[in-house]
Amino acid sequence: MNTNPELAAHPAADAISNMSDTEYKQFKDDIRANGLREPIVLHEVQILDGRHRYRACLELAIEPRFQEYDGNEPVAFVISMNLRRRHLNT
Repeated sequence: MNTNPELAAHPAADAISNMSDTEYKQFKDDIRANGLREPIVLHEVQILDGRHRYRACLELAIEPRFQEYDGNEPVAFVISMNLRRRHLNT
Protein backbone atom coordinates (compact mmCIF):
# COMPACT_ATOMS: atom_id res chain seq x y z
CA MET A 1 0.00 0.00 0.00
CA ASN A 2 1.36 3.39 -0.96
CA THR A 3 -0.30 5.49 1.76
CA ASN A 4 1.31 8.12 3.91
CA PRO A 5 -0.21 7.99 7.40
CA GLU A 6 1.35 11.37 8.06
CA LEU A 7 -1.15 13.22 5.84
CA ALA A 8 -2.95 15.81 7.92
CA ALA A 9 -6.23 17.57 7.36
CA HIS A 10 -6.03 20.99 5.71
CA PRO A 11 -7.32 23.78 8.02
CA ALA A 12 -10.20 24.41 5.59
CA ALA A 13 -11.46 20.87 6.29
CA ASP A 14 -12.46 22.12 9.75
CA ALA A 15 -15.32 24.04 8.13
CA ILE A 16 -17.23 20.77 8.58
CA SER A 17 -17.30 18.94 11.90
CA ASN A 18 -16.01 15.41 12.34
CA MET A 19 -18.42 12.50 12.17
CA SER A 20 -19.72 11.04 15.39
CA ASP A 21 -18.37 7.62 16.34
CA THR A 22 -21.62 6.00 15.17
CA GLU A 23 -21.58 7.85 11.83
CA TYR A 24 -17.95 6.93 11.28
CA LYS A 25 -18.57 3.25 12.02
CA GLN A 26 -21.43 3.17 9.49
CA PHE A 27 -19.29 5.05 6.97
CA LYS A 28 -16.34 2.68 7.46
CA ASP A 29 -18.65 -0.33 7.13
CA ASP A 30 -19.86 1.07 3.80
CA ILE A 31 -16.30 1.50 2.52
CA ARG A 32 -15.52 -2.05 3.66
CA ALA A 33 -18.52 -3.36 1.71
CA ASN A 34 -18.36 -1.12 -1.35
CA GLY A 35 -14.82 0.23 -1.54
CA LEU A 36 -13.74 3.84 -1.85
CA ARG A 37 -16.17 5.57 -4.21
CA GLU A 38 -14.74 9.07 -4.28
CA PRO A 39 -11.09 10.15 -4.27
CA ILE A 40 -9.55 12.04 -1.39
CA VAL A 41 -8.90 15.64 -2.38
CA LEU A 42 -5.51 17.13 -1.49
CA HIS A 43 -4.53 20.79 -1.28
CA GLU A 44 -1.10 22.01 -0.22
CA VAL A 45 -0.10 18.39 0.63
CA GLN A 46 -2.97 18.11 3.11
CA ILE A 47 -6.40 16.49 3.01
CA LEU A 48 -8.94 19.09 1.95
CA ASP A 49 -11.86 16.68 1.53
CA GLY A 50 -11.90 13.07 2.61
CA ARG A 51 -10.24 12.90 6.02
CA HIS A 52 -12.74 10.25 7.11
CA ARG A 53 -12.26 8.32 3.85
CA TYR A 54 -8.50 8.43 4.37
CA ARG A 55 -8.75 7.20 7.96
CA ALA A 56 -11.10 4.38 6.94
CA CYS A 57 -8.80 3.33 4.09
CA LEU A 58 -5.83 3.17 6.45
CA GLU A 59 -7.78 1.16 9.02
CA LEU A 60 -9.15 -1.23 6.37
CA ALA A 61 -5.87 -1.53 4.41
CA ILE A 62 -7.59 -0.21 1.27
CA GLU A 63 -5.47 1.75 -1.20
CA PRO A 64 -6.81 5.34 -1.20
CA ARG A 65 -7.12 7.33 -4.41
CA PHE A 66 -6.16 10.99 -4.46
CA GLN A 67 -6.78 14.01 -6.65
CA GLU A 68 -5.44 17.55 -6.37
CA TYR A 69 -7.81 20.42 -5.63
CA ASP A 70 -8.04 22.82 -8.54
CA GLY A 71 -9.60 26.03 -7.30
CA ASN A 72 -9.12 29.10 -5.18
CA GLU A 73 -11.86 28.79 -2.53
CA PRO A 74 -11.01 25.72 -0.45
CA VAL A 75 -13.49 26.45 2.38
CA ALA A 76 -16.37 26.89 -0.08
CA PHE A 77 -15.33 23.64 -1.76
CA VAL A 78 -15.34 21.71 1.54
CA ILE A 79 -18.76 23.07 2.51
CA SER A 80 -20.23 22.35 -0.91
CA MET A 81 -18.89 18.80 -1.03
CA ASN A 82 -20.11 17.92 2.43
CA LEU A 83 -23.51 19.58 2.44
CA ARG A 84 -24.62 17.34 -0.39
CA ARG A 85 -23.29 14.15 1.23
CA ARG A 86 -23.96 14.53 4.94
CA HIS A 87 -27.03 15.35 6.97
CA LEU A 88 -25.71 18.35 8.85
CA ASN A 89 -27.50 20.71 11.17
CA THR A 90 -26.53 24.06 12.64
